[in-house]
Amino acid sequence: MKTPLLRYRLSEPMGLSTKICAGVIVVGGTALSFSQPYSGLMLVAFGILPFLFYKCLEINFYEGAYCLGVNVLGKTFGKKEPYPGVKCIFLKKNRTIHRASRHSWRQTASTSFDGFLWLEDETKILLSQDSTKEIALLKLEPFAQELQVEIKDLTAPLSQA
Repeated sequence: MKTPLLRYRLSEPMGLSTKICAGVIVVGGTALSFSQPYSGLMLVAFGILPFLFYKCLEINFYEGAYCLGVNVLGKTFGKKEPYPGVKCIFLKKNRTIHRASRHSWRQTASTSFDGFLWLEDETKILLSQDSTKEIALLKLEPFAQELQVEIKDLTAPLSQA
């Protein structure tokens, strides 16, 4: 039996720079609260906010809806769409080419492996984006098991018949 409500965390935990900025905002808000209490408390609230939210996908089987949005303290905020069902989960190789600097003509290429949830209404939702194929497949496996669908690996070379 399927769980009535599935919630998947789509964003990575915040990095060190975000934690430092949020900490500086909290400290600044605390210092400001001695002279201007309302402004200081507002800054403290904004500084704490990054620690409390993340991007998530929520699928509610009872309501027949899904929501791609931001989760704040267990409540997901975003537009609810009718849940059409899942075609599959697929892994795609994404190669981007960009310039190293504006003074150099050398181009650099980076490769990432993007995992998508493909819904019956042709909507594609990005589930993971990783630098190696193995890590991407490990992240997609729990989604596939919970939704009882297969993972299609579109990065594998096609065999010629």
